[in-house]
Amino acid sequence: MRKKDFLPAFAFSRKKEVRMYYHEINLRTTGTAMMKAYILDEEITHRRHIKRPLMVICPGGGYLTLAHRESEPVVARFLGAGYNVVLVDYSVYFKQRPNPGEPGVVNQGFRIADAVQDLVQALNIIQENSDAWFIETSRIYLLGFSAGAHLVGTVAENYRDPEWQKRFRVQFTQLTLQGLILAYPMLTATEVNVKERDAFRDLMAREDILQLDLTQNVSAHMPRTFIWQGNEDQTVNPLTTTQFILKLQQAGVPCEYHLYEKGGHGVALADRTSATTPDYIVPNLAQWVTAVQVWLAQDDGELTLYPDLRE
Repeated sequence: MRKKDFLPAFAFSRKKEVRMYYHEINLRTTGTAMMKAYILDEEITHRRHIKRPLMVICPGGGYLTLAHRESEPVVARFLGAGYNVVLVDYSVYFKQRPNPGEPGVVNQGFRIADAVQDLVQALNIIQENSDAWFIETSRIYLLGFSAGAHLVGTVAENYRDPEWQKRFRVQFTQLTLQGLILAYPMLTATEVNVKERDAFRDLMAREDILQLDLTQNVSAHMPRTFIWQGNEDQTVNPLTTTQFILKLQQAGVPCEYHLYEKGGHGVALADRTSATTPDYIVPNLAQWVTAVQVWLAQDDGELTLYPDLRE
């Protein structure tokens, strides 16, 4: 897919001076999974191009639904920081988010491996289009919230394994993950406390619980990792996160961990940008955005502009 196939999302003047490209790409023929690419204009000044780092975002939702507040509000924050962004709306248990008190339409046969396949497919599309999208391929990051953190963590632990690539019908010959960002992560399937308990139990009955335990699959080949969580989290246990950090340290994986004294689960940006109720505005947790930007800046290299070679 070439960049000219993209639709301009914003055009601030009739001249091609400032433009962002947006495109939706189905990851499944059923339409149950999609990647949304937000590509900033590479022409940073007249006839000079810049390559940008890429942030791949996976919202949470317990693999049952997808959390809206962990989607486009987060996309906008990283676009504003100069990243190209891909939002992956991966397959989940419910075809449509159920209304309170009503039964949801279940995605029959759904397995967590389906969500993994969706993310793998999105990464493969990124790999194929990195030149056209002017992506700085040495700076590709995965960001996941809750179950989305489990999803990106699964890929980060395994994506270099040739047998694993064969299982998911992909070859990552030109893709390297520079960093992994986990927000209040679901790391195992045994200590998760969700509202839709019956649906979650039905989903877990289909799975090999031990294979879902990310704390047992840490390796030295994982990318550098940033993790944050509130100590009042009642959905996933902060103690499990701390144990995961110890595993990363033992494996020699560079990592940074912010365990905030106050705050619970699912707060996304933890400010008015993503809040649905006042409970989701938690000023101390909102500091994770600044902290992760400082962490990301450690990868900043020399600023390079490229000549415009287009006809």
